[in-house]
Parts: sequence; structure tokens; C-alpha cells
Amino acid sequence: MVTTLTVPDNYGAVIAVALGAIPVMGFVHGNVVTSLRKHAKVPYPHNYATVEQCKENPKAEQFNCAQRAHSNFLENATQAMFFTLAAGLKYPQLATGLGAAWTFFRALFLYGYVYSGKPQGKGRYIGSWFWPVQGILWGLTVFGVAKDLISW
Repeated sequence: MVTTLTVPDNYGAVIAVALGAIPVMGFVHGNVVTSLRKHAKVPYPHNYATVEQCKENPKAEQFNCAQRAHSNFLENATQAMFFTLAAGLKYPQLATGLGAAWTFFRALFLYGYVYSGKPQGKGRYIGSWFWPVQGILWGLTVFGVAKDLISW
């Protein structure tokens, strides 16, 4: 059995965001964590600074915020990539724009979490708009693409 998948002419932009920009944002997250580890004095293989370390060293708290932002990114990036690629089959321009917006808000999330200076990482809320964007991408995938596959 042969299956053919036809992609829209402008699907390259969808691929650029989903398999280019989003993974680059993961690389940025990893670099931020790595750059803060030494200053936080958190040796490998430990993922986080202890409460005591955070009380003694503000960089340890900042490291924990960076590590958590990175973990949260990893928890959501595969979904965002998949939803962008899938939604882009039917709505390539919209999926490209939403994928780019998701990446932008993730950058704000990282910045706010790590560098805003707000206690307990509350600066992350400036980038929390990635959630509704991710939800819209999910909706486009389920109700747009899946609808055609199932022939509702």
C-alpha cells in the first residue's frame, strides 16, 4: 500500500519554525542553564540547587529557575512541533505564525523566569501566552486536520 502526503507549497516555512526555531530555542535554554551552573555551584549530576544553597547564593535560585524553564520547555516543545507540523498541512501560514508566536512567548517565559528578578520565578508570567497559542495549535490539528482524515 502506498500513501502519498501532499504538502502545501509554502510548507517550508512551517518546517523552518517547527524543526528549526523551536529546537534552537531549546538550545538557548540549555545554554542558559549551563552558563548559570558554575555560578550556582551545583555540581553534576545534580539538576537543582538545594533550598540551603538558594538561601546562601542568589545565583543558585536563578539556576533553579533556568533549569525549571528548560524542563518546562522540554515538556511542551514536542507537542508544539507536532501541532505546528500537523496544523501546517491545512493552514500553513497560520501554523507558521502561531509556531513563531509560541517560540517568541517561550523566549519571554525564559527571560522572565530567569532574569526578571521577581521572587520564585514569577517573572515567567510575561511569557505565559505560549499556553493559549499551544492550545490553538492543538485545536487546528484536531479540528482541522483530523476532521479531514476522519471525514466528519
